[in-house]
Amino acid sequence: MTTLNSPLELGVRALVLLTAAYPASVTLDKITVMDHYLLHSGDLDGPESIAPALSTRGGETSVKRSVLEHGLQLMVRAGLVDLRPAADGLRFQASESAAPFLQLIRSSYIGQLREVAGWVVSVTALLAPENVRTELTKIAGQWALEVQADGATDELKAGVVREVSAS
Repeated sequence: MTTLNSPLELGVRALVLLTAAYPASVTLDKITVMDHYLLHSGDLDGPESIAPALSTRGGETSVKRSVLEHGLQLMVRAGLVDLRPAADGLRFQASESAAPFLQLIRSSYIGQLREVAGWVVSVTALLAPENVRTELTKIAGQWALEVQADGATDELKAGVVREVSAS
C-alpha cells in the first residue's frame, strides 16, 4: 500500500486542518477546499506551497474528495474526529484527542502542515457555505485551463482565453 495520497495521508491532513479550526466543525466540501489551499498556499499569496506547482494540481480535487472522505472515516473510527449533524449535512470536528495525537507525530511534513494550517483556517473562515461549491468549481476550472494551455499552440491558447472571457 502506498501512503502518498492515501486515505491515511489525507485523513491526517484533514486532522491537522480540523485541529487548527477547532472548535469549528466543517463540511466535506469545505475540507476539500481547505486541503487544496493547504497544499497550494503559494498559489493564493499565502505561505510557500507544500506541494509542487504542477499543472494538474487543480484536478486533484475531483479525485481527492472521495479519498478524503475515506480518510475522514478512518479518523472517525480512530476517535480523532467527531461527526456533527447540521442543517447543511454532516460536519467534521477534531475530537479532544486530535491535538495530543498530532503532538506525538515527529515529522517535518506534519510540522509544515501545521504551520500552513493556521493560515488556511483564517483564509477559509471568510468563505461562506454557499461559496464553497463555487470555489471547488473555480479550482477545477483553473486546472482545465492550465492543462489545455500547457499542450496548446498559441492560437489555441488565445481561443481558450477568449472563450473563458466570454462566459
